[in-house]
Amino acid sequence: MRRRIPLTIPFGLALTLACEALLFTDVALQRRGALHVDPDIRAAVLAPADGFLAKLARFVAINFTALIWPAYIVLLEGVLTLQAGRSPVRARRHHFAMLSLASILIWCIFDAINFNRGMKAWDYLGIPPRFSDRAWGYLLAFACIVPGMLMSGQVLMNVGLFEKFRTKARRLPPGSATLVILVGAAMFIFPLVHANPIANLTLWTSLVFLLDPINLKLGRPSLLRDWMNGWYGRTAALFTGGLLCGFLWEFWNYWALAKWVYHLPFLGSLEHVRYFEMPVMGLLGFIPFGAECWVMWQAMRIAFDGLVEDLPDDRALL
Repeated sequence: MRRRIPLTIPFGLALTLACEALLFTDVALQRRGALHVDPDIRAAVLAPADGFLAKLARFVAINFTALIWPAYIVLLEGVLTLQAGRSPVRARRHHFAMLSLASILIWCIFDAINFNRGMKAWDYLGIPPRFSDRAWGYLLAFACIVPGMLMSGQVLMNVGLFEKFRTKARRLPPGSATLVILVGAAMFIFPLVHANPIANLTLWTSLVFLLDPINLKLGRPSLLRDWMNGWYGRTAALFTGGLLCGFLWEFWNYWALAKWVYHLPFLGSLEHVRYFEMPVMGLLGFIPFGAECWVMWQAMRIAFDGLVEDLPDDRALL
C-alpha cells in the first residue's frame, strides 16, 4: 500500500524555502555579502529596512537560525513519518519534548565552557542586545540542535545505509570501562583548566568517554554495548547525522545577520581554509558531536524514568 505524503514534508520544505528566499532578499536589497564585523560597525554598514518586504526580510535575516532550524525539524518529521508509517516524534512525544528541552541545556553547557572559561573558540555577532529580544531565538535554535542531528541520522539509518556495519560480538576486557571513564574525565577537565581554543580537541569527544561507560553500567542505551554486540550502525548514524547538520548549519549561518564565527588559531594556516565560516578541519568536530549529544541525553534520561518513553531498539536514535 502506497503511503500518503505527510503534510509536514511540504510544510517544512515551504518554510525552509521561504526563509532562504527572504534571507537572500535582504542580501539583494542591501547589496551585501556575508558580514563578518561587530554589531556596532554593522549598524553603520546596513541601511534601514524600508517597506514591508524589506522589514520582513531583515527580521528573517537577523533571526534566521531560530527560524530555519525548526523548519528543518518539521521537514525531517515528515520524512521519518513517510519512511516508517508513523513518526517517532508523535509516537514518543514525551521523549521528544524532553529531548528538545535537554538540547537547550546541552548546548548551554558547551557555550558556558566556551565563554565563561574564556576559551572563545566561537563567538556570536549581531545578536539583539536586549535579552528579551533574543531569548526566544536562543530557545528555538538550541532546542533543535540535538533533535536535528538525531533525526538526520535516523533518516539515514532507516534507508539501510548502515546495515552492514556489523562484526562479531566481543566482551569488554575487565576494568576497561573504568579506565575509559577516567580518560573521559581527564579529557573533559582539560577545557576547564586550559582556556584555549585548542581544548576543542577534547571537548567534542570527552563526554562520550566519560558518560557512555556509565550508561553501560546502569543498563542504559550505550554505544559501548552496541560495539560489544558487534553493531556499529547506530554510531555511524550519529556520526553522519552530526556531520550532515554541520554542513547545513554552517551554510545557513553564513549570510545571516545574527551569526557565529570561529577562532581556531591552533590550526595555523589551515584556519583560513574554510567552509563558509567554519575552518574545514573544524568540520571534523561535528562527527563526534552527534554521538556526544546522544550519550549525554541517555545519561540525562535517568532523571526522567517513567516520564519519557524508552528507545524501542538499537536502531533508534530518538
